[in-house]
Amino acid sequence: MSTPTHASLSTGLRQEQPTVSVVVVNLNGRDLLAPCLTSLVRQTHESDRLEIILIDNASTDGSVEMVRKDFPEVRILVNDSNVGFAPAVNQGAEVANGEYLALLNNDAEADPNWIASAVAYLTSHEEVGCLGSLILRDDRETIDYAGGRMAFNGMGYANKVEQSAWENPNYAERTLFASGGAMVVPTQLFLDVGGFDESFFAFFEDVDFGWRLWVLGHEVHFVPSSKVFHRHHGTIKRFGYARERYLLERNALATIFKNYGDDLLARTLPSAVLLTLMRGLTDLTERDGLPDFSIVEGAKNLDDEDFPVPAITAAHLAAMRDFGRNISNLTAKRNAIQDKRERPDSEILPLFKETLRPNVNGREYLEVWNAVEKAFDLHEHLVHRTHVLIITGDTLSERMAGPAIRCFEMATVLHDAGFEVTLASMSPPSVHSRGFHVTWTGAPGGINALLDVADIVIFQGFVMHAIPEIERFDGPVVVDIYDPFHLEGMSHRKHELEWQRYATHNSDTDVLNKQLQRGDFFVCASEKQRDFWLGQMSALKRINPATFDEDESLRSLIDIAPFGLPAGQPIKTEERVLRGVVDGIEEDDFLLLWGGGIYNWFDPLTLIKAVGRVAEDHPDVKLWFMGSAHPNPDVPKMQMASSSYNLAVELGLLGKNVFFNDGWIDYTQRQNYLLEADVGVSTHYEHLETRYSFRTRILDYIWCELPMVATEGDTLSLLAKERGLGITVPPEDVEACADAIRRLRNDKELYQECVDNLAAIKPEMTWERAVEPIVEFCRSPRRAADTSHKRHDYIASNFTLADVVPERSPYYYAKRFIGTATAQGPKTALIHAKNIIKHYTAGR
Repeated sequence: MSTPTHASLSTGLRQEQPTVSVVVVNLNGRDLLAPCLTSLVRQTHESDRLEIILIDNASTDGSVEMVRKDFPEVRILVNDSNVGFAPAVNQGAEVANGEYLALLNNDAEADPNWIASAVAYLTSHEEVGCLGSLILRDDRETIDYAGGRMAFNGMGYANKVEQSAWENPNYAERTLFASGGAMVVPTQLFLDVGGFDESFFAFFEDVDFGWRLWVLGHEVHFVPSSKVFHRHHGTIKRFGYARERYLLERNALATIFKNYGDDLLARTLPSAVLLTLMRGLTDLTERDGLPDFSIVEGAKNLDDEDFPVPAITAAHLAAMRDFGRNISNLTAKRNAIQDKRERPDSEILPLFKETLRPNVNGREYLEVWNAVEKAFDLHEHLVHRTHVLIITGDTLSERMAGPAIRCFEMATVLHDAGFEVTLASMSPPSVHSRGFHVTWTGAPGGINALLDVADIVIFQGFVMHAIPEIERFDGPVVVDIYDPFHLEGMSHRKHELEWQRYATHNSDTDVLNKQLQRGDFFVCASEKQRDFWLGQMSALKRINPATFDEDESLRSLIDIAPFGLPAGQPIKTEERVLRGVVDGIEEDDFLLLWGGGIYNWFDPLTLIKAVGRVAEDHPDVKLWFMGSAHPNPDVPKMQMASSSYNLAVELGLLGKNVFFNDGWIDYTQRQNYLLEADVGVSTHYEHLETRYSFRTRILDYIWCELPMVATEGDTLSLLAKERGLGITVPPEDVEACADAIRRLRNDKELYQECVDNLAAIKPEMTWERAVEPIVEFCRSPRRAADTSHKRHDYIASNFTLADVVPERSPYYYAKRFIGTATAQGPKTALIHAKNIIKHYTAGR
């Protein structure tokens, strides 16, 4: 049979591409235009959805005639005079017919996928109001622009200039502004926010535009998959450096005047004006041509003297003069922007990245710069960023499991929100960051070096048990308790000896209680979990008059921060990974996907039996397990993985209807497998772990719009049932599970209804929304009401758990260690031994 229509897999290919208008501004660039326009004609974006507009600023070199002859498909608007770059772009936007407006310098060539990559990103990231493309020099290797930076005085810079593109990470990130030499923006948004400021003529109109978008609540992203190649300053160099410097200095002042809030404008504008003057007087040679005007004995009367002024000095003086002349118009523009402000300066400042960059190296200038920085306390008001240290006990690699993924995405959101973030694991990491620092606790300087610079610490799992220095950290500590590992452990160790289970469980509970006593703020995955944790915290006396009086809802103590989804649509990066690739999985099969590891608390056995029953009538039904063993080598092997494999062999389904991936899929590649499936599956037993779990694999199904079959009982299966995301079934009910598979296979209307519901719910579940309570806490960090300025033992209870381990001889323990090592491996044996020793000595 044919596979049901799958929104994330097929509709994206069938949708009509958005229309795009590319505006190229030209002034006597005849020799540059031919390669520029040729690169646009050769775009992979559908030609009938692409409009090319040339705005010519009164060229005299035959540019217009050449374009009319060689590129008849290009629309041409010719100005009577050189109106400048910013006004010309606005002219193009006014006549553009495209849904998106793309800008390209006339001295640049576009990669064939420039437009297609940009549009794909913008359509899948609704929060993005403007996209900046990667700009490489014409050697196609050296970076010309890879995101924007800015000093506090409005001087904008391109990020990573002259670095090799091959040595820099290839990921999208937020940036203050997109280069006007290669940007894409929704046309209507460009017009609605006022376009480029036409008074700028040229230079920094893109900086001003990007900053304005952030102030008005939009975002600007740098996306390196969309790229162009630039002949650096092919046009402006004909007019000389002094004229360029005049525009840079004048427009920088206008940019900060319009976009800073009132408080920071009052602090920065005097500094910026003074430094503008100093740059003009001390730039480059430090020879400004001015005499000594001090009054000393024998000083000459200078009233009738004329002094030559260097062109650079004159450019700076003219820039300040014209800034002053235009202050009334700038004030009106400023008021229009500030009246619609949606985002505070504090959230935008981190995007500056080079806030206190002097940009001139003259000795006298640097002395004045340092004095100005101190006099106006610029570092304190402009630079300080809260440093958040996130520590995970899981492995940070391309093949991450849930805990590491959660910390990685949390670090991404916090970094994007303007915090300085360090993500540390307890083993050497092998994953590329998204702009934040990634390290490990065993790096030079160790954990103390990390804690010394941290303002806030966030951790999860057994981290504080392994790193007791966290308990003594004098700043706020956020404890992520989304995973109730003491409940999980009881299920995982169900087949161990009773004394081993008690020893490990008591140790786990001790570890957890210490976290609950130390934390200043806690986050968990659901309201159901929160009720559970409130009970445990109440037993530990963390629910007390101090925390109650601080916030009677106790949300300031413990709140909900579930797992999240990526904000954009999943995009396939490989053509095929399962269908026609895995022997036995064909193109038209109805493919079920188990999206994660096979752990002891799951029930894949019921699912395999159900697939066997369905396959009797529908042999095209196939089940593929995406993971088996946990990617963290410190996690003991799971018996359930072996049991699942053996059952598939026993039923004659292995390699026919049931397939296992022997390894683990890279986190950044998982969508390639999910998008080839028809249904996501998750089945588990009915027990306490299920009730408080948060099955993160179901979030991947939602992200890729995969209708699901899931066992009822946990938070996300309830969501699936309430919102029509799939079919939920009772625990261990083979026939109900089989019937659910049949219904999704055969009922196309039901299937499509699930896909539509999945698409509708996705925006509610992004990572940015999921970790919002953590972001808000980091913006206003605090110690908990019952731990601030109080002795810790005033609140913490000093109870000890009963010792359930009987007295045994050393010979007994040696024998048990050898037996455990033989049966479950040396790592598991060592974990048990550590827990027994810790528990045995704790009560003595």
